[in-house]
Amino acid sequence: MKTSSSPSPQGFNVNKINPLWYLAIGVATITLSHMTFSIEVMAWVSSVPFLIYLSLTQGWKSRLTFFLAFVLAWTLVVAKIISEPIPLVLTFLYSIPISLFHLPAYLAWSRFKNQKYALFLFPVIMIIMEWIQYTFTPLASWGVAAYTMHDNVSLIQTVSLFGLAGLSFLIYWVNVSIATIILKRKTAISTFQLPVIMLFLLIVFGSIRYDLSKSNGVDTVTVAAVGTDSEVSGLPLPSKKSNEQNKTALFERTRTAADGGAKIIAWNEAALFIMPEEEQEWIKSIKELAIELNITLVASYVTPISQTPFRYENKYQFIDSSGNITHSYLKHQPVPGEPAVQGTSPLKVIDVTGTKIGAAICYDYDFPYLAKEYGELGADMVILPSSDWRGIDPVHTEMAAFRAVEQGHSVLRSTRFGLSAAITPYGEMASQMSSFDGNKKIMYAQLPAKGVTTLYSIIQDSFVYLSIGFLLFFIVTTIRSKKSAPTIQRS
Repeated sequence: MKTSSSPSPQGFNVNKINPLWYLAIGVATITLSHMTFSIEVMAWVSSVPFLIYLSLTQGWKSRLTFFLAFVLAWTLVVAKIISEPIPLVLTFLYSIPISLFHLPAYLAWSRFKNQKYALFLFPVIMIIMEWIQYTFTPLASWGVAAYTMHDNVSLIQTVSLFGLAGLSFLIYWVNVSIATIILKRKTAISTFQLPVIMLFLLIVFGSIRYDLSKSNGVDTVTVAAVGTDSEVSGLPLPSKKSNEQNKTALFERTRTAADGGAKIIAWNEAALFIMPEEEQEWIKSIKELAIELNITLVASYVTPISQTPFRYENKYQFIDSSGNITHSYLKHQPVPGEPAVQGTSPLKVIDVTGTKIGAAICYDYDFPYLAKEYGELGADMVILPSSDWRGIDPVHTEMAAFRAVEQGHSVLRSTRFGLSAAITPYGEMASQMSSFDGNKKIMYAQLPAKGVTTLYSIIQDSFVYLSIGFLLFFIVTTIRSKKSAPTIQRS
């Protein structure tokens, strides 16, 4: 592994520290920044040690060592969300691909960091690769930098402007600016004043937007998330007796929620396992329940279609207060490895007393494109039957809040093995209930009857497309500068 050095003023000198220490620090900062048990402030410096390492070292051995350390960092990140019943091998199915998606930005910056406009090369490539990941791969948006701000309601408002890409760009811009300042021992407008000003303005914008959302009263609708006693997630299937007990408890809680004033009720994902030969009778019973209680019911359940190999339909029935099934829905984005039949039907919104309501299932809403489709359909609220596990609780529900802010609609997330939440179009948890707490598995909430229009719902991924344009511009200008550079004649 080759190292490069350059003279620097007295004081702290990055060259005096073994470059491997920067890798070790980088592993720690990445691990502390993402997913569960994360420290928000670490995200603003998480890439800095890796960028410094790449700047100080050269050669293929250096880059290989960096990649192995980077994979280790993301393996530790993903390992934080692995708990029963998820197998440990799933760690590498996410950590290695995420590392590969992030790798080009680091390598490109280390190669061209002295070129004009190179400061923006790192954040631009990072958000392009994140966008490719959550738009075109089954990895969804896990590992996206913007999610590190899930506890910062002011900064979350940024995604109403430019989506995940805008907030991720700011985080990566700050990271590369800090690394540049440390390496060059000087500041510039683009490495200090501009990112600081932009961060300040976005915090001010987010604070004002969030506060203004509470300055005027809005019409609301009473909703409820109702949980199941079923803990079945695969084979063996539940016995007929236990299934009947779970059904009875689920119906009783639904009646209690309706008596409490809920007009829209959502069950969690896989609330029950219904055998194919029993499904028609089952559907009849839930239609009668909706009529009896005069409610709109999103009834989510699983129908096994084979046991060797194990395959099932992960679905919901959307039933109006007249007992009509407005539509059925199969999960559009099964989790990698989930033996579910993938749904392909067009999304629908249903007008319920003036509120346009759509629905999806759990992992579906880790994909911004699906929420964008509901934005285009004018959804005011999206119901999200979900089933998590201890490792991704509560971060998975907090990720759904980003979809709400992006598209300006409320989200009702009814969750088994995790956090149920009623989320406003501003990312606020109007109500929440953990299935791990002692409770009656009924969560009530008041959600706005109407959504709000966001800039992002109009311009969609324009910020990403501009970034692609910048990358092409950078490539062209770099090639031209190399061609026009004077050559040294040898005699």
